[in-house]
Amino acid sequence: MGASLWSDVRKLALELGAAKVGVADLALYRDDYGYASKLLRKFRRAISVAWRLSDPIIDAITPDDPTEAYVHHYRAVNQALDYTALRIASLLQRRGYRAMPIPASQSLGEERLYGAISHKAVAALAGLGWIGKSMLLVTEEWGPRVRLVTVLTDFPLEPGEPLECRCGSCRACVEACPAGAVRDVSFKLYPPPLYECFDARACSRRLKEIERNPRYGEEVCGVCVKVCPVGQERR
Repeated sequence: MGASLWSDVRKLALELGAAKVGVADLALYRDDYGYASKLLRKFRRAISVAWRLSDPIIDAITPDDPTEAYVHHYRAVNQALDYTALRIASLLQRRGYRAMPIPASQSLGEERLYGAISHKAVAALAGLGWIGKSMLLVTEEWGPRVRLVTVLTDFPLEPGEPLECRCGSCRACVEACPAGAVRDVSFKLYPPPLYECFDARACSRRLKEIERNPRYGEEVCGVCVKVCPVGQERR
């Protein structure tokens, strides 16, 4: 039953357009800020879904212009991910398991710096990639050129294996970040607390500035996504 259901879940996600699907053991999730504590008490596993972004659209991004094309692409991919998560959750519930889709792009709290649970952290625990210096998920195939969504569940799936960070001495994202938000912090499996690795407020200020521009109307940047060298040979 379990293997068959997981096969159905994975097949559904890939047929809907996902690039990678994996399972995370939430017992390993580090809730440094306490935002996910209630969810972690209810669910043992999380299904992580990655959607590959368009290379030509990402390649066109500059520090001065995230481009209208990227704004549209960002919104469209988020909608596709939310639909995929909804379909997966519906499938699991029909088979008798609890399932909760977490929106692909939703910030909580007054400062709106964090989500209900970190899609990137879940994806890393599922083995879809590793957390890079940019605090993005970096996949072996496409670098950070993916967006993510999460479905929490009590379905006792076999989890994936987390990957160690492979950024090494690379400083591409550190040097390219227009907000100076990326700190050159090296680590192996799990990054230190976010404030030691990344200035989330500096990043947020830049995103809000872009959002106020009527050309965009969305918190997008994408420079760190573009400059990462991982996966370039595949592109």
